[in-house]
Amino acid sequence: MIYLSKGPSTLYSSLLRRNQNAELSNALSRAEQELSTGYKADIYKSIGLGATEALSLNATLDRDEAQAAVNKLTLSRLEMMTQSLGTMRESLQDVLDIGIANSTYATAASSGIQVAAKAALESLIGQAAQAYGGTALFAGTSNASNALQPWDEAQADSGLSPAGVFANLLSGGLNSQADVDAALAEIDAMFSDSATDPDTNYQSLIYNGSVGNAPARANLGDGVSVAYGVQADNEAFRQVVKGLAMLASIDPAEIGDDEAYASWVGTAVSTLSAGQAGLLDSETQLSTLSARLESQNTRIADRAILYKTRLLELDGVDAYEAASNVTSLQAQLEASYTVTSRLSQLSFLNYM
Repeated sequence: MIYLSKGPSTLYSSLLRRNQNAELSNALSRAEQELSTGYKADIYKSIGLGATEALSLNATLDRDEAQAAVNKLTLSRLEMMTQSLGTMRESLQDVLDIGIANSTYATAASSGIQVAAKAALESLIGQAAQAYGGTALFAGTSNASNALQPWDEAQADSGLSPAGVFANLLSGGLNSQADVDAALAEIDAMFSDSATDPDTNYQSLIYNGSVGNAPARANLGDGVSVAYGVQADNEAFRQVVKGLAMLASIDPAEIGDDEAYASWVGTAVSTLSAGQAGLLDSETQLSTLSARLESQNTRIADRAILYKTRLLELDGVDAYEAASNVTSLQAQLEASYTVTSRLSQLSFLNYM
């Protein structure tokens, strides 16, 4: 007599084994992922209540990473500004050397003062036109292509050029101390933005950047921000341009009156020297800020190491444990496939 089994059907058994194999395959995939990445496949399910801490740490890491990137860009901009200011200062030294040596009375070398001043003025205007990342360095919040107007080019709105205004001012020559005093009074008014003709003011005639705006601020992170940047309408720039313009706009050798010569050249040289000292001060301030940015980025990097270590404690996996898990699952899956293959070859008909 043949007795029929009341167990599950062959089809159901086959489906059951197929599902078991699929679960083992998925578990193996997760284990392989954990082995390759070093982190749990389902982080938040694995760490439970620690998920809040992990989310907070990851958010802080992302924020710090973005802040460090911004700091690097700001640091590069500051370094470029510092280098430009250094180049400006160096370009003034030749003028100061010649001017100081010939500031009391005219000599055969006095004509060289004008030549050196013109070269330094051209270099200054070129350096002031520097830009970083498409943004002008010395024009404030404006994106003017030239923070300082090229000396021989006229302003579009007024039709006046710096060279033309100075040439007109000195057209009568400097034949006496009275002439020098009158010219200096007008120049002082120009560079203090109080000239009778507002189109000849420094901010209208020479400076093309933004005016009246708060200086740019650098966010260092951790709620700390500092003002930074140097604009070409700062006092140091005004003094440098003023001194160079005085020496470049007239040949000192042509000033026949000794008192007028000494007053004009002496005033120009002292103004230029004060401006050079001001540029050095600005350069020092930028270097100090650069050091603060570098220090802040170092702190961010050190903090990131601590955060990543803690995250690894929360959602990381032990490499040996992960490898053992992969090996175990592979063995289970291979055994399951072997059994499935053998069972699939069995048939009730073989035993009839």
